[in-house]
Amino acid sequence: MKKIFLLIISILSFQTLSLADNIRYFPIEGMKIGDSALDYFSETQLEDNEQGWHNYSYKEYSTSFVPGKGIYNWFLVSYKNDDSNFIIEGLVGGLEKSNYDIKECNNKLDAVALNISKLFKNTAQEEKKSYAITQDAAQTYPFTGKSVVTSLSFNFLDGAKIILACYKMDKESKENKSFLKSILKQNDSFRIDVRSSAFVKHLKKNE
Repeated sequence: MKKIFLLIISILSFQTLSLADNIRYFPIEGMKIGDSALDYFSETQLEDNEQGWHNYSYKEYSTSFVPGKGIYNWFLVSYKNDDSNFIIEGLVGGLEKSNYDIKECNNKLDAVALNISKLFKNTAQEEKKSYAITQDAAQTYPFTGKSVVTSLSFNFLDGAKIILACYKMDKESKENKSFLKSILKQNDSFRIDVRSSAFVKHLKKNE
C-alpha cells in the first residue's frame, strides 16, 4: 500500500505548476477529465456497466462502474448521455480493503492532500470533515446503514473539484445481501473523485 501512495504522489509531483490550475491535467491512472473514455474502455464495456444507482440522472449523465487496471480496484466514469465520444466529466478511483484502519486511511488522505495543495496553488481547500451515511443515502450511493465518510475537497477557480475520501463501512453494510453488494463489495476504501466544472454544476442542480 505504501508503494501505491508513493506512486500517486510521484504522479502529482511530475505535473508542472503552469498546468496545475487546470483540472484537465490531473491524472488518475493516466485518465483525465476531458479525455475520451473510449481511449481506455470499449463502448460496450461502458454501456454494459452503466449503474442505475449512480447515474446522476439518465437524462443528462450516466456513470459506468469499470474495473481498475493497476493502482485502483475500480473506477466510476461519468459522461454526458448525448456524447458519442464519451468525454469524461467525472472520474472516481477506488482503493478497497476489507478492513481499512481509519487512522491509516486518514494518514494517506492527508499525505495526498498535502501534495495536491502544493501543486494546485490557486485552489481553495476545504476543511476535512466526517459524516455518517444515512439509510436514505443508499438510494443513490452503493451502501447502507451507518457507514462513515471522511473527506477533504479542493475547489478550482472554474468550479471544478477534487474530493479525497475515506469510506468506513459499518458491519450492517458489509453484510447487506442486496444487489449493491455485487457491484461494490462494501469494503472500506480510499477514493479520489475528480469532477469537471460542468459536472459539479449538474450535481448541485440535482441535489
